[in-house]
Amino acid sequence: MKTPTWNDEQVFGFGMALGGPAKVLRPTTVEQIADAFAKVKKDGGSVALRGAGCSYGDASTAKGGRVLDLTAMNRIESFDPTTGVAVCQPGVTVRDLWRRAIGYGYWPKVVSGTMAVTMGGAAAMNIHGKNNYALGPFGECVKSFDLLTPSGQQLHVTAESDPDLFHAAISGFGMLGCMTRLEIQTKRVHSGRMRVYGIVAQDLEHNLQILEDMHGEADYLVSWLDLHAKGIALGRGIMHRADQMKPGEDPEGLRYFEPSLQDVPLKMFGAVPKGWLWPGMWCALHFGQVPLVNWLKFQAGSREQKHSPYLQTHGAFHFLLDYVPRWQWMTKPGGLLQFQPFVPKAEGARVLRKLIEMCHDAQHVPYLGVLKKHRPDKFLMTHAVDGYSLAMDIPVPTSQKGRESLWRHCREMAEIVLEAGGRFYYAKDAVLLESSFARVHGEDAVAKFRALKQKWDPERLLQTDLSRRLGV
Repeated sequence: MKTPTWNDEQVFGFGMALGGPAKVLRPTTVEQIADAFAKVKKDGGSVALRGAGCSYGDASTAKGGRVLDLTAMNRIESFDPTTGVAVCQPGVTVRDLWRRAIGYGYWPKVVSGTMAVTMGGAAAMNIHGKNNYALGPFGECVKSFDLLTPSGQQLHVTAESDPDLFHAAISGFGMLGCMTRLEIQTKRVHSGRMRVYGIVAQDLEHNLQILEDMHGEADYLVSWLDLHAKGIALGRGIMHRADQMKPGEDPEGLRYFEPSLQDVPLKMFGAVPKGWLWPGMWCALHFGQVPLVNWLKFQAGSREQKHSPYLQTHGAFHFLLDYVPRWQWMTKPGGLLQFQPFVPKAEGARVLRKLIEMCHDAQHVPYLGVLKKHRPDKFLMTHAVDGYSLAMDIPVPTSQKGRESLWRHCREMAEIVLEAGGRFYYAKDAVLLESSFARVHGEDAVAKFRALKQKWDPERLLQTDLSRRLGV
């Protein structure tokens, strides 16, 4: 087997607004990771761990440094069709997992909006899905993991054997060690399709009310928001509810256990490659047509509501970000920033309304908004609250002045969120300062995390642009 070498590459976050040159190594074995740790330590440097690079900001970048890209370690070592438990290397993607599981009637418990995310990245960032309010984050699906520490020690970690390390490494954004093997629990599904409802929400409060009314019975809930709408329509959108089928309810749906029937189609009308669509989206964004596009989408929601419920495959419902390959290129050349606050329920309507109004006042209006409901969890660096999140995709201006204006605007919004007891998600964050770290998690949690960092990585071998920004 050829020994991998460090290569000079450009490494950016998914939003393309943060990152830069780095030396990149793609190991294929645990031994190669350990050797890389030893070499970097000997050289007196640091290294960042990276999966598929789906974090929007700087969680997996190390400008001018070294990066371990784990995507070549992408083997599913086993899948038990009687229990739905998969044993995976860290570079296995959500797509790899569901394609192995669906033929046996299983589906991952928690998935992101793109199937490109790796298992190692999903655990390190503790990703969430459209069912966070019901099943919690990805960490709830992890039964165990093997962790290679910067000293070269290999640990097998479970919630029972070492609860502190388990709940800190999951959510710890790659700061305590490299997960080299994960044991993931999937869930049984009885059809390859789900029952989906489109529900028109007239404003922000209506959206939040739907979440509260339905979260006790719906399997998944997520709302698209038209953030260009103002006045009485501020926060309007289309809520999507999806419910899994009960045993025997959808016999025809068993045919959709075939993986090829779950994949997001790569062509429109069977002919036009979707990879050709992003230039049209670029034109809509850069020529000021997003308000019109959003208005048309909102109007289409009424027709969707009339034809609800309808049947949709798991893949089609979950992986909206994969419908148009390279869609983020529409934000070139500046890239995009996603601002995603998590706000307690009691403050939800007030704070989210305030944030949307601030975007209009600052003339940094998001072209996309996604609203979800959440519940608290036990992970140390958790982003979840008993409340809501609103992901807001904002194009980054190309000028330095415009860029500084956007970062200043986002930090002003962050202050509103923090004052309300809110949190942030490091797979998305690009703006928080070191002074915000303890405000997000609390002094006790931060002290505990830093103590674990000192124990398992005393020389601070593991660093990213994000960790340096937060002073970890």
